[in-house]
Amino acid sequence: MKSPAELDTVPWQNLHHAYGPAEDVPQLIRALYQDDEAAAEEAMYELYGNIHHQGTVYPASAPAVRFLAHAARHVTGRRTELLMLLATLADHDPSDSEYPHWPRSSAAGVCAELWRVLPELLPCLADPERPVRRAALRVVGAVAELLPAGLRARVEVEVAGLYDADPVPAVRADALVVLNRLGREAMPLDSPYAEVRLAAATLAAERSGPPYPVELVEVFGADGAEPDPGDDDFPWTGTGAPDAHLTRLLTEDPDAALAVAARWTEAGDLGSRGSRLTQETVEMWRDRPSSP
Repeated sequence: MKSPAELDTVPWQNLHHAYGPAEDVPQLIRALYQDDEAAAEEAMYELYGNIHHQGTVYPASAPAVRFLAHAARHVTGRRTELLMLLATLADHDPSDSEYPHWPRSSAAGVCAELWRVLPELLPCLADPERPVRRAALRVVGAVAELLPAGLRARVEVEVAGLYDADPVPAVRADALVVLNRLGREAMPLDSPYAEVRLAAATLAAERSGPPYPVELVEVFGADGAEPDPGDDDFPWTGTGAPDAHLTRLLTEDPDAALAVAARWTEAGDLGSRGSRLTQETVEMWRDRPSSP
């Protein structure tokens, strides 16, 4: 990590972001440490718009990672936001790393910087605040497949500890997602926690593809009707928001989607989840030969 005192050691004027030369980045990062809430909020907004713009990163993005990591550890009031910014910056398709252009890309630079500072961010996995732990897991998940063997083993131990013992089922479910990205494939559909069962079934559906096995459809129907009520169900790199990702998976299998939608509707149609899933499925398949 690098502190704000080291910002001037980077030639920001020779780097660019979405809006041109990156000379404003040092000022924005320094603002994160100020007591001025409005200035810090504006700085977060600007950083999301310039070093990460509509899914694109730039030459100025990777040098910012170590400074943002330092802020994530030291600006406790913005820890969740900063961790999610780091995860968002590292968003990439894992298959991209197989292409010849990858090592020279800005995305590769961001990912490399992030896994290098990851050991210093691991304490966030033990943060007392649930949103911080969930955001930290998304940081790990963003670069999981790129970690060198030694660091991967250390990270796996840390994440497995959350999966085994975290008091919040949603955090355990997140840990399962990260363990899967680290190479573990055990899918505990019999977990005592609905959130874990749902995450396990989603991961299994990703691997199997449609049509989905009956046991997965049963989990989606039983455990997806009333998701965890927290407002920290952050998006994952590569798949996006969990609820939207599950909807995309289900609509690929219209029979499964309509069966699950019926279960959700019968359970009270919380947030119109069942109704929306029915509508999206019918609209997707209406003009296809195999339309339900």
